[in-house]
Amino acid sequence: MNVDLLIKGGTVVDPDRGFLGPGDIAVRDGRIVEAPTRDLNAGKIIDAESCLVLPGLIDFHAHVFAPGTKNSVWPDSAFLPQGVTSVVDAGTAGSNNYDNFVRTVIAFNQMRVFSLVNVSAAGLVMLPFQHEDVDPKRYDVPALKALFARYPGQLKGLKVRQSREIVGDLGLEPLKATVRLADEIHCPVVVHVTNPPCALTEIADILRPGDVFCHVFHPTGNTILGSDGKLLPGIRSARERGVIYDVANGKSHFSFGVCRAAIAEQFFPDVISTDLTVMTLYLDYAFGLPYLMSKFLNLGMELPEVVAACTSTPAKLLGMRGQLGTLAPDALADITVLRPIRRATRFLDVRGETFIGEQLLVPQMTVLGGRIVYRQVDFGT
Repeated sequence: MNVDLLIKGGTVVDPDRGFLGPGDIAVRDGRIVEAPTRDLNAGKIIDAESCLVLPGLIDFHAHVFAPGTKNSVWPDSAFLPQGVTSVVDAGTAGSNNYDNFVRTVIAFNQMRVFSLVNVSAAGLVMLPFQHEDVDPKRYDVPALKALFARYPGQLKGLKVRQSREIVGDLGLEPLKATVRLADEIHCPVVVHVTNPPCALTEIADILRPGDVFCHVFHPTGNTILGSDGKLLPGIRSARERGVIYDVANGKSHFSFGVCRAAIAEQFFPDVISTDLTVMTLYLDYAFGLPYLMSKFLNLGMELPEVVAACTSTPAKLLGMRGQLGTLAPDALADITVLRPIRRATRFLDVRGETFIGEQLLVPQMTVLGGRIVYRQVDFGT
């Protein structure tokens, strides 16, 4: 059997198949294929000894509308060196400029870029300033519906920010209106929950199965913890209904205090994402997705669960299970190789709390659609 690429000798971590152990990964014509034990001829062989071989990482929350806002990053240069092969733009563009997002970002980057569209027509083009008009009376509903019809494979949901400084006297009406619109479009909703105008259980109660509650461990205003420091019961019951909790770490949206209290009650995130912008790329707080995966490993999350939160779970949310987020035969050949090392590493939160972890995942190689698109110069030879 002839294959284009063989990655051998690594530890394969594929939560979608429930697999963790030694294995070889073979690629032919941009797809994963079953690697036979004999008569295998590979055009390129990579030795991944002492490394983890994962499905291509999916960063479910970032900002990549670089031509449209000074806060965004360019996908290929920001994510491929970090082992991320797919990214979801978290509603940087609104209905007024979404077509430009497609023309200027999708067309000029090779990695897989999915997106949400902001219910505010202008999107987030003025970040870091809080400027969105989220009055439902000014949602451009016909334009939003037309976008979902025009870009069905690329556009994955509606985004609304429910912060007090954005919604003002509107309270929960922006979220309620967004959910009603999502029911008509048949798409999920992702809601930004920092400094909410209400208890976070009220937001969680509005969300439907498959909707995403992002910045779950934020410390600003009302949080997922009650006055007793315990997880609010309504937060857990919303998960039981199918609501998804995303870290969306960013610069300001993660607190060790909130996170540790939740983890003490075995409340781990469903999705680990960066909320990456120019303020966090390769810098404190977020850096990149493997850095955040390392943080949660050090906080006590098991390796398969950490990997699932960046592969199989976001793949399901994108409607791409079996194609992305897995190393199963016939899946798209998006592959990430990370080297786990023991090194004291500093993790920092927005309140200035520092945590020193001993485990660090270091990117070694990224394969996108069967092509090596990033590799450490000394890796695999």
